Amino acid sequence: MDHLNWKIPEQYAETSPLLENAGYAPLLSAVLLTRGIETPEAASEYLSIGEELLCDPYLLNDMDRAVARIKLAAARREKTAVYGDYDVDGITASCLMADYLHQLGLDCEIYIPDRIDEGYGLNSEAVAVLHEKGVSLIITVDCGITAVGETETAKALGMDIIITDHHECPGELPDASAVIDPKRRDSTYPNDILAGVGVAFKLACALSGDVPDMLERYSDLVALGTVADVMPLVGENRVIVHRGLEKLKTSPRPGFAALLKESGVSGRPVSSTTVGFSLAPRINAAGRLCKTETSVSLLLTDDESEAHSCAVELCELNRHRQELETKVWIESVEELGDEPPDCPIVLSNENWHPGVVGIAASRLAEEYRLPAIIIYIDGDNGKGSCRSYGSFNLFDALSACSQQLESFGGHAFAAGLSIKRENIEAFRSEMAAYYSEHKPAELPVLEPELLLPDLSLMTMEDVSSLDILEPCGDGNPRPLFCVCGVVLESLAQIGGGKHLRMSIAKRGNKLDCVFFSHCLDTVDVSEGDIVDICFAPQINEFRSQRSVQLLITDVRPSSAPRLCRDIFNGDATLSEAAGLGRDQLAGVWRRLAQEGRNTDIPLSELFGGEIFSVEPIRLCLCLKVFEELGLITVKMSDTVISVHICDNNSKTDLQKSPLFRRLNKK
Repeated sequence: MDHLNWKIPEQYAETSPLLENAGYAPLLSAVLLTRGIETPEAASEYLSIGEELLCDPYLLNDMDRAVARIKLAAARREKTAVYGDYDVDGITASCLMADYLHQLGLDCEIYIPDRIDEGYGLNSEAVAVLHEKGVSLIITVDCGITAVGETETAKALGMDIIITDHHECPGELPDASAVIDPKRRDSTYPNDILAGVGVAFKLACALSGDVPDMLERYSDLVALGTVADVMPLVGENRVIVHRGLEKLKTSPRPGFAALLKESGVSGRPVSSTTVGFSLAPRINAAGRLCKTETSVSLLLTDDESEAHSCAVELCELNRHRQELETKVWIESVEELGDEPPDCPIVLSNENWHPGVVGIAASRLAEEYRLPAIIIYIDGDNGKGSCRSYGSFNLFDALSACSQQLESFGGHAFAAGLSIKRENIEAFRSEMAAYYSEHKPAELPVLEPELLLPDLSLMTMEDVSSLDILEPCGDGNPRPLFCVCGVVLESLAQIGGGKHLRMSIAKRGNKLDCVFFSHCLDTVDVSEGDIVDICFAPQINEFRSQRSVQLLITDVRPSSAPRLCRDIFNGDATLSEAAGLGRDQLAGVWRRLAQEGRNTDIPLSELFGGEIFSVEPIRLCLCLKVFEELGLITVKMSDTVISVHICDNNSKTDLQKSPLFRRLNKK
């Protein structure tokens, strides 16, 4: 297993007495202090989720024009269409906008293009279909910012278009009745990280004039779309998502209640993780398999029976999506063979479902730590989904190989392309050549926020205190911790061999862990090993029992045993700040004397237990000082440190130990 590059803090995290006295738990105070939050006042401001953080919707360009046109449509009773996208952000935005327009009395329908036959965004054929139905006003959500030609088509048919989007804007904007996008180059809106559903919500707020009422009605939809689209959870996004999660907990609409139940998470705390890993994939599955009407019905129905039927269907669609994804995954791995590739993965197949190639590309990129491009073939043509890995700029790579492509688009980390079947092999070769010249020098860095000396702060109270940081996600990550030198007491596969369960111990504290998407063959640690772990703690609920569980991000063999060996060999490079006090040395000596002339210290007990009430490395330093003074002899094997007390009745001067002098040098 190739490990990520770990960048561990140089010092152990400190707790803040000032914050603790204000009521913050020790673990939370350490997180806040690490993030530069030093006072109760600063903490209160940092954790604020008040509505005062919401921005005025009229600060968005063209908002006044959009409101005026929609109110005119309501007065005229015009037939209106909300044109959305097939992902979770687009579906929630469509439902929110259509529901509010119905409240205004508008005759409104939702149009979401077919993922396979139509693809993303506004298209002229769809505009013509809507015109034939008598639609005179189209409102786009989560799309449309590049629809210059399609807007002209609509205008030629006598239709108006209001565009609401959140994607990057091109140089030329569509000549629409209104173009609302926080990323407009002339925008002065304070928050350019709204999701598509967030922009739709702002339009509803402007139409209503009653922001608290809009939050009560729609914050759950905005939360779902914002989390699913991986938008930064800071500022007003954090406020809206927090309110939405509360609504999901206390008074979910029938569709959400049914989906929570069918997903197996009903009755558990609802967090951004619940949304991102339980609700969003099921709603997304409908879009991937061209069944968006099921998701729309789920989110808009007031009928519990219909909600149940939709939730059951979405769960079944998600299972089918997983089967299709697994098929692509297995066949891809088989095609790659036993020898790991060393250049971008480019695979194609006419039997792969186009709705899942993006997920498969992401999974391959993570597994092989390489850019991955998965292409599904339809006749002589192919369409591919591309995912990067690390800092490799995928968009630049596609630009360099564009002669082999029919078209492409996206950004540095994800993209899509169209290609002729006959050009795939040449494209694969050009990508390999480009990668060899532009390969990132290093693997991505794993950077835990806090280094802890042990597991003593992993208590129910402390871990629960981190919930106040929710909603966590992009821009506001759940804290990632690191503890080095823990004993891996047990290791077993779960979930049909897809995941690992671990039990770890350090200094008398024992905890259970889960390492998702890893099996025994993908880790290079074994039971009994001394390891370092990066993790995020959580409260696990199982059969009404609550306990602390660590979600492992990475695990590696620890350098702590080697450092112990280096100490005894006199080779350790140690910080002068690691000073040993006389009292600590005296305490260790008394314990040694109590144990008798010969003492065996198993490494599993040294790191996992509470040996001598001293941190393992410092205990080894004490033993080395005693050895240099001729008080003991020390031998270290792979599993045990053996100590023998020598016959030495002479008075000892600690200054005669070179290590003691070095560690206590002024």
